[in-house]
Amino acid sequence: MLYPALGAAELQITRPLSVRVTTLLNKLLNLQGLRVAGLYFEDGAMIVRVARTFKLLTCPECGIRKEGRYSRSQRRWRHMGIWGTEVWLEGEIRRLQCTNCGVLTEAVPWARHDSFFTSPFEDAVALLAQQTSKTAVKELTGISWVTVGKIAERVVAEKLDPERLKGLRRIAVDEISFRKRHRYITVVTDHDSGDVIWVAEGKSSEVLKSFFSEIGPEVCEAIEIVTIDMSAAYRKAILESLPNAQIVYDHFHIAKLANEALNEVRRELVRKAADKEKAAEFKGTMWPLLHRTENATEKHLEVINRLRPTEPLGRGYLLKESLLDTLRGIHEDSRDAMSRWLGWAARSKLKPFVKLGRTIRKHLDGVLAVISERISNGLAEGTNNKIRLLSHRAYGFHSAGPLIATIFLCCGGIDLPDLQLL
Repeated sequence: MLYPALGAAELQITRPLSVRVTTLLNKLLNLQGLRVAGLYFEDGAMIVRVARTFKLLTCPECGIRKEGRYSRSQRRWRHMGIWGTEVWLEGEIRRLQCTNCGVLTEAVPWARHDSFFTSPFEDAVALLAQQTSKTAVKELTGISWVTVGKIAERVVAEKLDPERLKGLRRIAVDEISFRKRHRYITVVTDHDSGDVIWVAEGKSSEVLKSFFSEIGPEVCEAIEIVTIDMSAAYRKAILESLPNAQIVYDHFHIAKLANEALNEVRRELVRKAADKEKAAEFKGTMWPLLHRTENATEKHLEVINRLRPTEPLGRGYLLKESLLDTLRGIHEDSRDAMSRWLGWAARSKLKPFVKLGRTIRKHLDGVLAVISERISNGLAEGTNNKIRLLSHRAYGFHSAGPLIATIFLCCGGIDLPDLQLL
């Protein structure tokens, strides 16, 4: 017995391989429009010579197909590695003279226009960029940090759904700072899909109007709800461009204004305290006052229970709690409850709450819509948190363009093909 250590069922005798190398590489590459003509090695990398399987040239701009090249040259495209070896495709690239677009390099089916990487390689880079930082992608693939961003922009330009701006009914609009010195971007999110559908640099009324111009008057008329914070610029653009939309102000920002008003009352009492002991007592109430009664700890409840409605701080706390109760929709007639609260705030003799009451009265319909529509800007705030994470893991962005491409890549609903990278 030749192999005593092996059982009869385990012993397999195979014939020598008879598959041609070019056939094997064609199967491994699996790229449309080309065939393997040969290969050689250069500095440890595998250079695969390829030949096209078509004759007509295709314009990358208008898609017209024609015969007759303008010129030709040799080009290399980086492809996904095989067995841990770096792979490059080397073949002819031609230029054509399009009657509509002028002289351009032809479009090829295995790579995106003006790219020195194959489409599967770029998809793999984009898939990695969705999950980790550009620096990590750079180390894994051996390409530069800037190139990762350029690949992301090309993938987004090709794969971002052009239908995302149609059929909109409920959208969320918010701004986020991406760099110091007041550099902002405006982000529009679809409440129904949960995806980011539009991003642009700036946070002015004109920036948001450019979005409404892009989607067209028919889509603008179909939009029913827009959730925003109390931005005057966004409100102006919405009122001018969306005839049928109901503005809904995020209840989080209203609650934030209420807490800020209460904190201002507390700070005023600290400033006017007769002695340091009284001032320290007011200072110690800051954190307990931020809690709602049902969520407060025993320690915080002790502080809250010492408040008196006849005193400014107790009256301010009751005003804050009553406003938040109204926003939760616990009253049968929310408009009547809000009207009573506004009257109470106006008579409270607490300047911060008088000011808050005027602000709410000015935006009353949008504030009440929080209760009736049961929708908030939480989706936009959650998206902003994702954007901050993307910015932090990239150690910030110098310009808006690469950030916008990263946002669409990670938050725009782009599905990349399943790739077996390892």
